[in-house]
Amino acid sequence: MKKFTKVLALLIAGMFLVIGCSKNESQKVRKPSANIDSSKWIDNLIDGKAAAEKENKKIFLFFSADDQDATSKQFKDNVFNTPEFLEVATKDYVLVNLDFSNSLFESAQANPIATEEEQKSATELMARLEENMKDASIYNVQASPSFFLLTKEGYVIDEIIFKEVLKNIDEFTNEMNSRAEKIAEYMNVLDSTKSGKVTERVSAIERLFDITPNNQRYPLKSFSKLVLDIDKKNESGVVGKHAIALANANAMEHYMNRDAESASEEFAKLSKNKFLTAQEKQQCFYTAGYLLSQSGSMNYSKIKEYFQNAYDADPESQYAATIQAMVKSVEEMEAEFAKEVEAAKNPENNTSEVEETTPKTENPSDSKE
Repeated sequence: MKKFTKVLALLIAGMFLVIGCSKNESQKVRKPSANIDSSKWIDNLIDGKAAAEKENKKIFLFFSADDQDATSKQFKDNVFNTPEFLEVATKDYVLVNLDFSNSLFESAQANPIATEEEQKSATELMARLEENMKDASIYNVQASPSFFLLTKEGYVIDEIIFKEVLKNIDEFTNEMNSRAEKIAEYMNVLDSTKSGKVTERVSAIERLFDITPNNQRYPLKSFSKLVLDIDKKNESGVVGKHAIALANANAMEHYMNRDAESASEEFAKLSKNKFLTAQEKQQCFYTAGYLLSQSGSMNYSKIKEYFQNAYDADPESQYAATIQAMVKSVEEMEAEFAKEVEAAKNPENNTSEVEETTPKTENPSDSKE
């Protein structure tokens, strides 16, 4: 199956060039459509989850890129778009297909001379593609096609790997039936998070995290918040862990809205949490510094402060030496930046210094004299 990574990277880059820079607009969450037809494939997860909630069904989520990936098209032609499949599968699942075909992105680019109705249609399509792209990031989609079985809330029960292109609906049914035990276990754990003693609920949430891959835990954000709400005294000993998980989820949202500085601040604020261990505080400060540096910020003093705080939080950790080296690296970048600023302020002095020093720099024998 074709790797999806490069496709996603290109589409994200192209999407950001088109959708503008308004953070407030990108942070708005669209309400579900008024009339959702769940008897066929739904093209976005917001409507898919709304239908699943209403009908109390699980979600079969399919990521495709038809124009670029023949395999996705084969799945659809052989099985997924057949009347037989739709009739049988929609009895148990809400079907959601997030497609990233080039043709869709081309359609989302309205011609300047297009009619008002055509421009509106293109704008709506681009908004949906942006929404779908964020979902691809949330579920850490790495290949096309990709398939997931979700709860009605969007939690990952299982990522489904088909060994080959399906030939008929029976192969799909058999594949889903083979997961019956895993599905039942997941739903039992999920039910256990909703009632009972605090320790029991936290234990169930921990189990939910254990059976969910690290890179697909973002949808579990509400459970981390729940742990913080019901275990105020950290009797479970895992409040720090879930505080970090919540910060990770919030930071991911900031990143998807192209706000890396706010993502950094999530971890800087979290470092003050009294329930964090020294190692967890180091992790928070380090992540704050790393995200800020990756944002393109030239606030070297703040970046250096974060890394220094990371080192101070646990100077005996196995990462301390590496963090200390990063502090030194930032100091060097800060000094270099200061020189560039000074040179820009005094271009004449800078020119004369370059003229005087250039020969010595280029001739090793001069330096020895």
